[in-house]
Amino acid sequence: MIRSSVDAAVGETMEAEATAVELLSQINDILTYEDQTTSEMKLELPAQVLAEHAVNTRKTQKLMYTQLQVLKFLLDFLDSAPRIQNASDSAVRKEMEEAKKQWKVLKADYQQQVEAIKGTVPQILAKQEEVQGRARLLEEALQRYRAKKEEVEEKARDAQKRHLKEQELLRERHQQLEQQVAELQDRLQKQQKELECLQREVGEQETQARIWQEKMQRVSDFQCLLESLQGVKVICVSENDMEVELTSQPQPEISAPRGLKLRIHWGEDGNVTLQSGSPSFLLPGEIPLGTCSTIKGVLLELQHSYSQQAQLLAEIELLQNCFAIDWQPEKRLLSYLKPSSTCSLYVESGYPASGQVRLFSIKTQQGTVDVTSYKPPQEKPSLQNWLIYLSTMDFNTPFPT
Repeated sequence: MIRSSVDAAVGETMEAEATAVELLSQINDILTYEDQTTSEMKLELPAQVLAEHAVNTRKTQKLMYTQLQVLKFLLDFLDSAPRIQNASDSAVRKEMEEAKKQWKVLKADYQQQVEAIKGTVPQILAKQEEVQGRARLLEEALQRYRAKKEEVEEKARDAQKRHLKEQELLRERHQQLEQQVAELQDRLQKQQKELECLQREVGEQETQARIWQEKMQRVSDFQCLLESLQGVKVICVSENDMEVELTSQPQPEISAPRGLKLRIHWGEDGNVTLQSGSPSFLLPGEIPLGTCSTIKGVLLELQHSYSQQAQLLAEIELLQNCFAIDWQPEKRLLSYLKPSSTCSLYVESGYPASGQVRLFSIKTQQGTVDVTSYKPPQEKPSLQNWLIYLSTMDFNTPFPT
């Protein structure tokens, strides 16, 4: 039992000794490397980098110091262990004493290095601040120089721009004067040409005046012809337009005869166009076209068509005051609007002389109603008879049979 404990203690002592020797060797290598690198870095690196390197070295040395404390603790622990009386025990103690001496020497050297670093760092930081201050002053001076240089360059550019602008203005003014002189010369030539043109136009206008006098004579003769026709009144006449008023025979229901204004225009190609003053009047489909020589035929056709429609238009105008009706001359349909239905009457051509009025359709809210069952009592009912009859009928109720 004692033998095994002694062997264990000897093994631990030898292991601790090997660890201590290895640590001491590493510390010597590190210190040697630090001395070499520090001297080289002082010559090559700036102050800020050296300060950071010193701080990192300080941290490394603190870590090594902590490891040495642990080693001291192990050595003290081994010294307090039971002594073994043999030849190896004295050798171990000597090596431990030498290790302690080396450790103390390393510790003293470490303290000196720390003190040297502590004394060097403030100087390095002071020099660094001084260098930074000078760098700031140089930067400020450089900025002022650059600002002054930019200001001078800007003034030079402005002066050059003003000079160029003045030259450009002078060139433009010179060009304007040249253009004005050229324009005045051109204007003088144009006025001379215009004077010649005006002289020629005076001669042309005189010729045109003679032509107009001849046209006015023809128009005056044509007006006399129109006034000689019954029911045609000329309102105004121009070179290519003429406005006339057609009158019909007096109707029994209307005291004064009805009038219809028409505007006739004939173009340079000989085509005649008509414009009616009443939307209810349906223009005839066949109208002779041509030059002034055919205007008489056009008026005769219009007068004949209006005389046939005048009585119908007069009756529709009279019924519009009593019933809600809408006349579609193109389809010849008269729509009668009731509150709940719409009735359509078809007026045959020639009414009232020869044509009749027929019930065309009846539309209610329910749909279309059969028209064959509805007819006024008169044998040949007029528009008024139809409207009075339809106003009394209710198409929503079944028709009595």
